[in-house]
Amino acid sequence: MPLSDFSIAGKTAVITGASRGIGKAIALTFAEAGVDLCVTARSGADLEKVAAQVRGMGRTCVVAAADVAKAEEVDRMAKTAIEGLGRVDILVCNSGVNFGKPLVPLPGYKSETASGDPSYYQPTSDAEWDMVLDTNLKGVFHCIRALGPQMLERKDGKVIIMSSIGAVKASVKRVMYDTSKAALSGLTRSLAVEWAKHQVQVNAIGPGVTSVEYLENDPNFPRIKQTIESRIPMRRLATTREVALLAAYLASPAASYITGQTIFLDGGVLA
Repeated sequence: MPLSDFSIAGKTAVITGASRGIGKAIALTFAEAGVDLCVTARSGADLEKVAAQVRGMGRTCVVAAADVAKAEEVDRMAKTAIEGLGRVDILVCNSGVNFGKPLVPLPGYKSETASGDPSYYQPTSDAEWDMVLDTNLKGVFHCIRALGPQMLERKDGKVIIMSSIGAVKASVKRVMYDTSKAALSGLTRSLAVEWAKHQVQVNAIGPGVTSVEYLENDPNFPRIKQTIESRIPMRRLATTREVALLAAYLASPAASYITGQTIFLDGGVLA
């Protein structure tokens, strides 16, 4: 019989950005482990497909489309989740966007890139900056503010935030993204300390480049993938299942003394 300390069966969870990629993998892995879910993302149609898979595993699945950058939509999602599940034991903040461009145009860079977007050769705009930070950082704040109080009241809960190796390892054309992910690791530490005595653990996962459908379907990706893999000691990308299994561990009683940590899943890149 499996160790019960690793079981999350009977728990409930909200997973943001659950319509594809890592969020979808976490939703399906949690359902496999016996968790009832509320899945949320901006695309209601894609969420319904995920929900159908979850229900096919015999689990309850509430669908609540929401843009995490908008507080009023997150508040509605939280209300729907609590009404549909009774409580929320686990919050996985996975929604995120990446807008890759230099902060300001780099000398000679125009001739070195195939980007056809004229905005790429302009300084980063307020709208671009806000799009990334509002989703990646403020969106997490909105979700925690909406769902954290019921965890604190019960003195029981797990918050798992999706950070990135970009939190500690910078890359060209990723100033906005890396800034947001570094801020999330800081938020994780501070909130973990603030909530520790209330028995709510807050941790983050920092994946390296992960193999997801929308990358694999890009005809240019095989060439890019080869270059990326050559820089990874394990010579391969992470899988979404590997990220999801780490999330399941952090959500389990086995991780009850881990808080305030960003755990990197990177094939040795940061070693």
